[in-house]
Amino acid sequence: MPTRSPDRPWWRAGLLLFAVGWGANHFVPLLFVYRRDLGLDASAVAILLGTYALGLVPGLLLAGPLSDRVGRRAIALPAATGAFLASAVLGASGGSFVGLALGRFLYGLAAGAVMSPVSAWVLELSAPGAGPRRATIAMSAGFGTGPLVSGLCAELAPAPTVTPYAVHLVVLATAIALVWPTPNVSARSTRPLLRLDLGTGGWRRFAREAAPMAPFVFAFPTIAFAALPSMLAGAFAHAPIAFAGIVAACVLASGVLIQPYTRRGSPVATARIGLAIGALGIGIGALAVIAQQPALVLACAPVLGIAYGTCMTSGLRTVEAIAPAHARGGLAGVYLVLTYVGFATPLALAQLARAIGAVASLGLVAGLALVVAVALRAPGAAR
Repeated sequence: MPTRSPDRPWWRAGLLLFAVGWGANHFVPLLFVYRRDLGLDASAVAILLGTYALGLVPGLLLAGPLSDRVGRRAIALPAATGAFLASAVLGASGGSFVGLALGRFLYGLAAGAVMSPVSAWVLELSAPGAGPRRATIAMSAGFGTGPLVSGLCAELAPAPTVTPYAVHLVVLATAIALVWPTPNVSARSTRPLLRLDLGTGGWRRFAREAAPMAPFVFAFPTIAFAALPSMLAGAFAHAPIAFAGIVAACVLASGVLIQPYTRRGSPVATARIGLAIGALGIGIGALAVIAQQPALVLACAPVLGIAYGTCMTSGLRTVEAIAPAHARGGLAGVYLVLTYVGFATPLALAQLARAIGAVASLGLVAGLALVVAVALRAPGAAR
């Protein structure tokens, strides 16, 4: 395995994660605009979120192993260009639900093809142990800055369905230009494309330590900035678009700020703590729904953000510990696919709320998080 140096230009690859993450989440506050202008209901809004996750799956699963074979740059740069084009499609589709759904699918496909190889790239360009935190910080900063800036643009600037995308295109183009000279540092794999060699017990460890927790990584933030605002739609008197952006920024800023503490303890212990904190945050969100108080959404946002950041880094630490260099991109892709299952949470909650009510559906998700926290197994634990 190549020796990793703390002096490598990891921040260039991290900046690309930031820019792609910006485009993934800045769509969230714009949902209020599309809901108003296109007459969308909660299920249609959730579908727009879900089409992004649908596109992510093939991008994440294929790009990581392919980058193990041909190098991170060879996959990341064309995929980032695809994300640029998809963002342009979204900016041109403000009046069409079909166009938005197509643009979100294409952006998800391109973003997935960036995130798995570039996450592995950051790990390889960083000193041992620093990579998981750096990758989480880069993605989280993008996930949080994007909706904050776009929410303010949509609320205050002209052309609310165009201006946010114009800003993002400038950010993404800058990141692509800066990452261009970043070197590959890992040896290229000659193994079959879709075969991940994790060694004896590697898959078992992944299944016990990371896989059950992974969907909650993005379930927690999407509950805060997508599901809860929809459940409180009638409680907003002023600036709901900016509010959604501020909530998203609070969630992801908390995910960044918690990073210095996520290296303490084993990945499994950290994941358990994150899941428990997430259950607490959902409980506060349920109180917000009962009281129809947006202020309580702001109170639960940093709690859910801490849960997100803690769980995300825990899973990346497990990937780093389990996967040899020739399989790290592939396993990072598998892990990220599982995390993005959480983007289906708002749609699932919208459907559950019709059957059992919003508060009960939130309580069900919180209970599942606690069950998974108990079920996770540390290395060497008894069966």
